[in-house]
Amino acid sequence: MIMNGKGYVESLSRMKTLVYIDGDPVREFWAHPAIRPAVNALAATYDLASNADLDPEIHRFILMESSLTGGKISRFLNIIQSQEDLLARMRLQRAMMRYTGGCFGGRCVAGAVINALWSVTFEVDGTNNGKTEYHHRFKNYMKMCQEKDLAVSGNITDAKGDRSKPPHGQSDPDLFVRIVERRKDGIVINGAKLQQSGAPIAHERLVVPTTALGPKDEAYAVAFAVPGDAEGIIHVNDSACGNAKFTAMDPEDIGNVTFGMHQSAHILFDHVFIPWERVFLCGEWKASRDLVHRFSDFQRFASSACRCGYIDLCIGAGLAMADYNGVADKSHVQEKLVDMSIDAETLQGMVAGSAALAVPTASGVMLPESLIINAAKLYMNDAILKAGQRLADIGGGILVTRPSARDLQIPKVGELLMKYHRGRDGVDVEDRLKMARLCESLSGLSSPTAILSVIAAGPPATQRLNFRLMTDFKRDRQAAERLARVHKKH
Repeated sequence: MIMNGKGYVESLSRMKTLVYIDGDPVREFWAHPAIRPAVNALAATYDLASNADLDPEIHRFILMESSLTGGKISRFLNIIQSQEDLLARMRLQRAMMRYTGGCFGGRCVAGAVINALWSVTFEVDGTNNGKTEYHHRFKNYMKMCQEKDLAVSGNITDAKGDRSKPPHGQSDPDLFVRIVERRKDGIVINGAKLQQSGAPIAHERLVVPTTALGPKDEAYAVAFAVPGDAEGIIHVNDSACGNAKFTAMDPEDIGNVTFGMHQSAHILFDHVFIPWERVFLCGEWKASRDLVHRFSDFQRFASSACRCGYIDLCIGAGLAMADYNGVADKSHVQEKLVDMSIDAETLQGMVAGSAALAVPTASGVMLPESLIINAAKLYMNDAILKAGQRLADIGGGILVTRPSARDLQIPKVGELLMKYHRGRDGVDVEDRLKMARLCESLSGLSSPTAILSVIAAGPPATQRLNFRLMTDFKRDRQAAERLARVHKKH
């Protein structure tokens, strides 16, 4: 079964997920302005899978045939078994980010957890000579998720407490998710997973350790799945400053009002019962090292591919803004756009390289080549920061100084503001202001200090112009020609 976006939202409404937003419990959390953009981004993954007309390219990549059910499933629930699977996931991540500009982490992160856990449970059962059946349980669980087309949130990051100490050495034993009781019918767990992307808006929570564990950390070597509305699970939405714009500002003043940028939440597990059929590791601390390593590489693969699409958007927004300002053909603008394109394609090349050199596991899961994908993630970090700075440089101070939509409604004052915020002839003023907001949002430099530090006292292009005007190039050439013993005037 492939759901559409409406069906996905309706399925959330049938759940009894406990979510706190800004101090208050919110029953219809999926409609809250701080979360709705992330819901829209996740709903888009369902609409694009169910309707080929929305975007044929994404539809082609997002749907595939399942090796478990034999039917069509979302690639976000796929067991990666070939280089082709990895490359298709890479293309999907980039195209999805270019489509939404927002985070679909409520499905994306799960892919990394699913494939790491698939391979590790297979190996653990083999090591235990059939005494455990973790892989069989996980296989049944994944088949259920695929058949119901569920959104699965991968949950990794523990509270951690004193980072210099292992889980068993913490003053509070709950600072890492742990088993507090083993029963005939299952286990009881305590702890928290913090800053989890898309956590409240997925159907399922798939929980794994966050770090490699030692022999004294057996209680923390636990992996399991649990519905988001299970008794004892509490979600507390993040309080990023960016949330305020979605709750307080006019839609015209929000750069990406439909899909937002990112949403995460803290998941608190207060004596949550997990039945055995949903337990996939229980005390096997030696397996944690491979699990964490493989998850990390899979997620670096996905996020690096995703950011290629983000840079695509920065290029598009920068080009549009430059055109609205009448400077799209200027060499310094073209140079910045080309530099962003080089970064995007270099990054994708590294991701593709890690797929081409993928390493098979005994379970059939293909792991991206580790060193290359780690290098890609490091390259991505720098490329995203540079894209934001270049976008701010192209767009100018209007990215953070533009008047609000309400200001434009003030009698007479609004008309004057529109007059003085014109760009080149033929461009609608409101379009220029909307694109400025999108550029602000994409740049990640919403603080005036960051953008105005680039723009104030003239953008970098004007400083470069001063060097062109004030450097004594003739003097320097004469010095070089003297050393080369060139005597003829050229």
